[in-house]
Amino acid sequence: MKKKKYLPLLSLLCVMALLYGSNTNLEPTIQLTNIDILPATTSTKVILTTNSPLPINQTFFDERLPSTLVVNLPRVKNVPAPPPLKNRKGVIKNISWKKESNGEFRLFIDLTQKVPYTIIKEKDKTIIELLNLNAQLNLEEIQKKITLQENQNLASFQNLSIQEESERLVIRASISGQTLPYVFALDKPLRLVVDLYNTYLTHPPLNIAVNKYGLKKIRAAQFQVNNPYTISRLVFDLESPRFYTLDTDENGLTIAFYKSQALPLVPSLQKQPLKKKATKNLSSPPPQKIIAPPSPPKTSPPPKATSTSPEPTKKVTTSPRKSPVTSSPQESQFRPKTIAQTQKKYSGEIISLKFKDADLRDVVLYLADFAGLNVVFDPGVRGSVTVDLEDVPWDQALDLILKINKMGKIIEGNVLRIAPIDVLTEEQKQAQKLAESKELAGPLIVKTFTLSYSKAADVQSLLSTKLSERGEIIIDNRTNTLIVTDVKDRMDLIEKLISVFDTPTPQVAIEARIVEATSTFIRNLGIQWGWRGISDPFYGNQTSLQFPNKVLLDGAMIPQGIVTKGIGGPLGGYAINLPAPAFSTAIGLSLGNVLDTFRLDMALSALETSGSGRIISTPTVTTQNNQEAEIIQGRQIPVQTVANFTVTTRYVNAALELKATPQITAEGTIIMYIEIQNNAADFANLVNGIPPIITQSAKTTVMVPDGGTAVIGGIYRTEDSITRERVPFFHKIPILGNLFRSFARTKQNRELLIFITPRIIK
Repeated sequence: MKKKKYLPLLSLLCVMALLYGSNTNLEPTIQLTNIDILPATTSTKVILTTNSPLPINQTFFDERLPSTLVVNLPRVKNVPAPPPLKNRKGVIKNISWKKESNGEFRLFIDLTQKVPYTIIKEKDKTIIELLNLNAQLNLEEIQKKITLQENQNLASFQNLSIQEESERLVIRASISGQTLPYVFALDKPLRLVVDLYNTYLTHPPLNIAVNKYGLKKIRAAQFQVNNPYTISRLVFDLESPRFYTLDTDENGLTIAFYKSQALPLVPSLQKQPLKKKATKNLSSPPPQKIIAPPSPPKTSPPPKATSTSPEPTKKVTTSPRKSPVTSSPQESQFRPKTIAQTQKKYSGEIISLKFKDADLRDVVLYLADFAGLNVVFDPGVRGSVTVDLEDVPWDQALDLILKINKMGKIIEGNVLRIAPIDVLTEEQKQAQKLAESKELAGPLIVKTFTLSYSKAADVQSLLSTKLSERGEIIIDNRTNTLIVTDVKDRMDLIEKLISVFDTPTPQVAIEARIVEATSTFIRNLGIQWGWRGISDPFYGNQTSLQFPNKVLLDGAMIPQGIVTKGIGGPLGGYAINLPAPAFSTAIGLSLGNVLDTFRLDMALSALETSGSGRIISTPTVTTQNNQEAEIIQGRQIPVQTVANFTVTTRYVNAALELKATPQITAEGTIIMYIEIQNNAADFANLVNGIPPIITQSAKTTVMVPDGGTAVIGGIYRTEDSITRERVPFFHKIPILGNLFRSFARTKQNRELLIFITPRIIK
């Protein structure tokens, strides 16, 4: 009885649960009616028009296609065809869509480069704005922007203020003048960096602790000055990835960090799986903007993106400075030029295919319908297809399918023809024979090309392999003209090649500086002395002994006539003869008694010399790129040799020589093969009347920036010699030992440096 009593109640509960479950799973579908693209100078907008608010729950950059932005479109019933991009403007290359296995659509926006983007949600429109922030600029573009600024003076970073307002933290940098912000992010630790180009910090470096809204501290300092730019740097140390906005105006820079966590600082490069989430009532949602800043270069993979909704924020803007992106003439000259191209490139729309044992004709018809082509099949077309392809161009998928079935294709206009490969090969052979016969039978064209910068003989050797069997090239050396005879197709190719070869060759001025510096110091000290004593009855000073009655002691035994060094003494010479090796000063002293029976003679000689000299040689020569130049200044020394009673005279250069061969690179640097000789004749040391050659030379290959200076060689030579002449044993006597020795010192320094400075003549 109790079971029958509760049975109706249980049935009622089950029915209510089923109805509740069906109501909760039932979600209204959205009709995407139009996709528009609006390119602009500072941004490109993709406008999605729908009949109700579009709940975009996820956007990310695909890791397989790093420059493709993927946008999930949940609850969308169908997606119209994107508008054709006839003239590709802005950053968008192509837009396509794909329906996933779960029934949801994904929008693929193929970009020229990964850029920041903003998503603006309105009632019936969703705007994806792709921004061109300065974070995508390279140094060349920044330099051009600085050059194009009307005010060339540096902007001044004057003040930094922090204010908390309406669930966000606002940092304002007061800047006077025009600045160029460059924004990027770093991790480990996580930081947001803002480089302000052309800006000078007027106050000491700042280090402010914040510890709010995920921001730990703020640092401001002068990053560099004129190296080659003046940069002030703002660094925001973060606890975790934060949602932020950045505004620039005439008063400076404003960065705001929000309390709610929206997207991370760096968007994820990993593909995120779809997650079903309960959606709220979006009948009248407020406008929202989701900002994903660019990932920094050369950093580790950033944290994954989240999909929570952000607070209403301000739009990221940049100052309206325009700078055309052009390459320098130097880079344009070295950029490869395509004259004729045979490599196949796939440019069809992206498609995904999954077939198992499908008929080849049906698959080809499906692809042709996707591409909007008409199809013609040869009778021999047979085969089956089993493929699983995802996100490949449709023309590549068609080639793969035909290749595995040994089929080929020909597209003529909007008609696609499919036939076996052997059939098409035979047709191509017949067509080639027909083309060759037409070429041999076709009319010949005669053209003259007067060359301005190249020699006709050099260009003729380059073009000879491009002529047909009937082609011919004749040279007129008098006017430097090529007379080319060939069919029209070959003539067009030859004309393009001549326009590449006959271009002006840049010139390089090479200046070398050879600096020689010498210093000399000489000090010589010498002494000469002798004596004589006599005891003789003639002078009345004989000894009191019988023997010896008279004595003669003589310390001057060097005769006057054979003195070979120093100065001669009154007694005919000196017993201690240690004069200076070379002297310019000499003092003689002679002492004797009344009878001249005892005599002492002494002479001091001395010399001190110091000198310095510098020789600078600056040879300069100008030559064309990859052409050797030579300049010589000096004299030639005749050298005679006798062999078999024949006198042969040859001349040896004793001159300053510079040989250089420059090669300009694409970066504007110059690679040079250099040979420098600075030879001089030494007439002070003649050998059979012929002076020897003092040689100074250097031979090297260096790379130098345009206008830069490099030291390619140098020699530093020091000579320091001391000579002492002395009498054994006696020179060791304290004080008196100076009478028995002489001293000579020579010190000489010689330095040679070779500098080279190349300049490209504009």
